[in-house]
Amino acid sequence: MSALNIEIISVEGVTFKGECAMAVVPSIEGDLGIMQNHEAVIAKLKAGHVTVYDNLQNVVKQIEIAGGFAEMSGAGKLIVLID
Repeated sequence: MSALNIEIISVEGVTFKGECAMAVVPSIEGDLGIMQNHEAVIAKLKAGHVTVYDNLQNVVKQIEIAGGFAEMSGAGKLIVLID
């Protein structure tokens, strides 16, 4: 399985950068699970947690957020801008 490149950025700087199997972000439309080859999407985020998983479904990182935006590009990179 290909890895998803993810970068989580706050006002203070890069909070997390690396590869994962899946990330779940709390969009205003509901939780959004994103994996490699996910269609391009931009989502507004609500308060909750961004959770990053490895290929064994273990939680690698969990970050509490107040809101923000997530952008999945066609290049297989997820950028999460958080408040």
